[in-house]
Amino acid sequence: MDYNKPLDLLHMAQETKWVDKVNMARVDGHLCSWATGFHPRNLSCRLDGGFLNGSYSVGQKLVFDDGTTWLLRLPRASRVSPEYADEKIAMEVEALHVIREKTSLPVPEVYAWGLARENRLGLGPFILINFINGIGLGEVFGGGSSRLIREDIPDADIEFLYRQMAHFMLQFYRIDFSQIGSLTTLQTKFPAPGHPLTWKVHEILRVGGVDTLVCGDRANGFSTTRDYSDARSRYASLKILESLIPELTHPTYDRGPFKLICDDFGLGSVIVRSKDDLTITGVVDMEWVYAGPAQLFGSAPWWLLMDRPLNEEWDFDEDDAPEATDRYFKYLEIFIRVLSDEEGKMTGNGRKELTELVKRSKDS
Repeated sequence: MDYNKPLDLLHMAQETKWVDKVNMARVDGHLCSWATGFHPRNLSCRLDGGFLNGSYSVGQKLVFDDGTTWLLRLPRASRVSPEYADEKIAMEVEALHVIREKTSLPVPEVYAWGLARENRLGLGPFILINFINGIGLGEVFGGGSSRLIREDIPDADIEFLYRQMAHFMLQFYRIDFSQIGSLTTLQTKFPAPGHPLTWKVHEILRVGGVDTLVCGDRANGFSTTRDYSDARSRYASLKILESLIPELTHPTYDRGPFKLICDDFGLGSVIVRSKDDLTITGVVDMEWVYAGPAQLFGSAPWWLLMDRPLNEEWDFDEDDAPEATDRYFKYLEIFIRVLSDEEGKMTGNGRKELTELVKRSKDS
């Protein structure tokens, strides 16, 4: 994917301006007085600590006079396109409701949410949720210069954590949808379009400046031969990929049912009880959610080493695979084994549908 450097500089400038605005609201008390209006009893609150930074959102812990703690989450100006920030928030609210209703996954409860136009502080769309106590898994498994799980983490700890994640995924897998696309907006009433707002689609817009959700206008043709040749070669590449679809699509799952996909679901969003107790107490940042193919849900998880396979640690050196590859496949074997165990317990009939999908993904 082409990288748009000027666009990145623009995003950095937007983020700086937005952060200054957020900090001003924190310092002058407007943030707390605004949050008070969402409390059922209009209790006053205070800020507890600084920003809690996520990849696509920042959080601020709020403590009310009765001791209850909430978390305010705001999409980061440099990481979430303003054209789709409202849709992203609405889909997250819908997903949290579905997950709380149909699974035991410890996701936050939504107390309030709003679109950008409904935020009188001018800080964009927002969600107010309960604060989940514990420690981020990144603080336990991370460290040093690498973004991957530390190599000194015992396999027993990895297995304990993966077993919990597998149990959650199996519950997710039981949630069915009749078509691929945006979630039904029963809670938010947001006028969501039919297309899904995926992480990849948004990254192409954010990093490359190309909105693939809006059809391009070629009524005026191409202005240079280079543009024409480039477009033609890209089209040819897409046609080659299209020809592979029949080989990669499992006929059993072609017409659904479709599954709840969360592109950001992974270890980086996990909160555990403590460094000595890896029991999961919460899963936050349920971002980039939509209904998608069962085969996509059953892909070998990208998050087994915690980081996405996008940075230099995953780069190939000529013909040599990176060390991360061997680690990934070792951990994938652990995950498949515990997933098979958990699915066997859950179904009770010997059928291991999700496990077989993950195995097929690995083999293909």
